[in-house]
Amino acid sequence: MYIEEYDEELDVGLNTKRVLVGAGARALFYPTLFYNLVRNKFQTQFHWWDTIDQFVLLGAVPFPTDVFRLKELGVYGVVTLNESYETLVPTSLYHAHGIDHLVIPTRDYLFAPSYDDIC
Repeated sequence: MYIEEYDEELDVGLNTKRVLVGAGARALFYPTLFYNLVRNKFQTQFHWWDTIDQFVLLGAVPFPTDVFRLKELGVYGVVTLNESYETLVPTSLYHAHGIDHLVIPTRDYLFAPSYDDIC
């Protein structure tokens, strides 16, 4: 019985942490997005996207205006590891340009996608 009560306390603590981190992440999203947009304009070493190899680009959240450029760069799929409010391009816009879109909901800062979400 003691182990079950301890597990319940851990679940409550983890859920509370998720809620608090989620609220903080939501509050910080637009200010940090704005900061990074400004930074991208003035710091030449700051890239919105980087080429990892001939098949992979890794970078910050794309904007709807970036979808055509992604297609020109040969992108055929986008994996989004964000909260829903951080996803600025609707799946339908990717599909309209022949780009597959996989969304794996991911909370910023302290949490990785769940095993079920990855599968």
